[in-house]
Amino acid sequence: MIKLKTARAKLTIALFILPALILYTVFQLIPIAGGIYFSFMSWDGLAGSALKFVGVENYLSAFHNKLFILSLSNMLRMVVFSVLFHTPIALLLAVAVNAKLKGYRIFKTIFFVPTVFPMTAIGLMWYFVFMPKGALDALIAFLHLKPFAIPLLVNKATAMNTIVGVNVWAGIGYYMVIILAGLTTIPSDLYEAAAIDGANPVETFFNVTVPMLKPTLIMCIVMDIIGSVKVFDIVYVMTSGGPNGLTNLPTTLMISEAFKYSHYGVGSAIGIVIMIICLVGTLGSNALMNRGKKGE
Repeated sequence: MIKLKTARAKLTIALFILPALILYTVFQLIPIAGGIYFSFMSWDGLAGSALKFVGVENYLSAFHNKLFILSLSNMLRMVVFSVLFHTPIALLLAVAVNAKLKGYRIFKTIFFVPTVFPMTAIGLMWYFVFMPKGALDALIAFLHLKPFAIPLLVNKATAMNTIVGVNVWAGIGYYMVIILAGLTTIPSDLYEAAAIDGANPVETFFNVTVPMLKPTLIMCIVMDIIGSVKVFDIVYVMTSGGPNGLTNLPTTLMISEAFKYSHYGVGSAIGIVIMIICLVGTLGSNALMNRGKKGE
């Protein structure tokens, strides 16, 4: 009887898991397998065209492409600046909002609003601000400061930095909400004990708040790294990788190679490289989190 109940329980669990497993297989595992397959083929992406096995030639072609190396450098810049600004700023804002100062609900809404909108919409909004003769240029002209006007999205020195800045701005509210949730888990007794010991707000922040938020902060950094590697829509909407490919990320270059230049094999190879980078980042981040837990 016990074995029968156990068998029924396992069958019930399997039936509940099956739909998710089917969706995961169809939309994740099969595309990944297809990407790996096509990364070893020479193909123009058109149905009926011949496929030719070329081995690792597509990977070599990608790494010999100066634009791909530049895209990796841009991706690294995106990751570094996102990690440097997202979590620290989000932490300060979360602490300020959690203090429930006057008008904190309004500020909480303002900071979170960018997270509600699709990244494509955010990219378009900032494109209309920074594009030549856009809103920023109109403001500069109104203030009679035309000598200081810089075409931010078409200038080699400023295009990538502008996109990085927009990405940082768009993500702060998301991490602020996550950290706010982490703040609610900190026992109030710790703050009371710190106050009794005579700790000032700064000392309380660094000796109580930050250590107690360590798992949450590490999780935010992990998510930020992986999310920054996969950024696509903001770049594609604001510059499409221009000028002259200087703002390309691996994700935008992958699309261009596969669908614009009909180098489907090279595009697939770039996609697999992105997947490997995400996998290594995830495993490394998990190791860091586990190490942090052991240290506690």
